[in-house]
Amino acid sequence: MEELISLAVLLGNPGREYERTRHNIGFMLADLAAARLAPGGRWRDWKGRGLYLEAEVSGRRGFLLKPQTYMNLSGEAAQGFSAFYKIPPAQVLTGYDDLALPFGRLRIRKDGSAGSHNGMGSVVSALGSGVPRLRLGIGPRPESIPGKNFVLSKFSKEEGERLPGFLDKACKALSAVFESGLERAMNRYNNDGDRSLS
Repeated sequence: MEELISLAVLLGNPGREYERTRHNIGFMLADLAAARLAPGGRWRDWKGRGLYLEAEVSGRRGFLLKPQTYMNLSGEAAQGFSAFYKIPPAQVLTGYDDLALPFGRLRIRKDGSAGSHNGMGSVVSALGSGVPRLRLGIGPRPESIPGKNFVLSKFSKEEGERLPGFLDKACKALSAVFESGLERAMNRYNNDGDRSLS
């Protein structure tokens, strides 16, 4: 039987200057998921390295975690928290922004490389390449803009208008992963394109 996800680590950078930037779409998803999965719940500090929230999903205990270590050290929070609660890597899903996918698309994967994403690279270094992930498309990047500048910039007006729909779909995909496992969520959402945003 497939293992169900027990922890979703959603990546971003702490600090007001990073709010609403493309690199922080993971934090945006975390806040929406918290409101839906644990209404009235409060984010709590975990050893100064992350903010976490506990939720009950289909009768199971689940956690959301927002690392506060800055993106490049996200693996420290993911590894420390999952070890403390004895959650194996196969039950830890990482959600993050992905330049390789067009804005509005998402992909759920069971494992793989981190690509060029430093935050996911930190998680892979800490937990191994067998960690599931939820890739949130923020591309394509204009050739004239360096990758670092692009991910740390705000969404365009058009993207901002489509963002609520994208986050809604991502939240439903995250809930599906918790409730029914990766395979079912992959079959449903990896083939969904961006129809819900049109």
